[in-house]
Amino acid sequence: MATVPGRPDPLLLWGRAAVLTASTFLVGALGHVTAGGMLPGVPALVLLLATGTTLAAAFLSRPASTRLLVGLVVGGQTLVHGALSLTAGHGEGHAGGDSAASYRPAPLPGSLPTGSGGRVGSLQDHYEATVAAPVATGLTVPDPASLLDHAPMFLAHASAGVLVGLWLAVGERAVWALLALAVRAVLAPLVVLLPLTPARRLRPAVVHLHPLHRTALDRVHGSVVRRGPPALLAA
Repeated sequence: MATVPGRPDPLLLWGRAAVLTASTFLVGALGHVTAGGMLPGVPALVLLLATGTTLAAAFLSRPASTRLLVGLVVGGQTLVHGALSLTAGHGEGHAGGDSAASYRPAPLPGSLPTGSGGRVGSLQDHYEATVAAPVATGLTVPDPASLLDHAPMFLAHASAGVLVGLWLAVGERAVWALLALAVRAVLAPLVVLLPLTPARRLRPAVVHLHPLHRTALDRVHGSVVRRGPPALLAA
């Protein structure tokens, strides 16, 4: 497939970065909302999209490979989910599975309330509520059963990110192929209209040596006019 080398046009660069950021943000936001998460205000969303577009443009200065696009989508949706959890958090309807619903530990002093086995509020609210709380007497260990309950959801989000990355890779190749065809279609008539200049044949340079710089063989070769025996020449 023909590609256009070099740095792309700014419009093409930022357009591809915007499409990549929008797709990644959509996948991450859907995963966050389906897990019972809430979305922040419009200014926070605009800031997240602007930051993501700027970061994506740094990776798209050249034609992106399939592996790069898949990695950007999978890693980007994880960052989006973390940013939304930090800024907006989860609501009352956040479900944490049967094990989390059946077992609800007592909240620590200063911690946020929980609903349906999930934390209510953002991580920033949780930090502000617990920063002045007394230190707990014992260590808390996460329940392995709750981690296993979230494994299918994690695999589903990762699979969705891989599929979106593959879809973007197909579009990336199509964009560069279309651009190469457009450049070829524009340049082809110009090449036909240009006058063809015949190629100049280079002649070998003749080096004339000064008599003082010539060897003895060269001097003898230049002085002998007749070659062969005299009898043959007379015949």
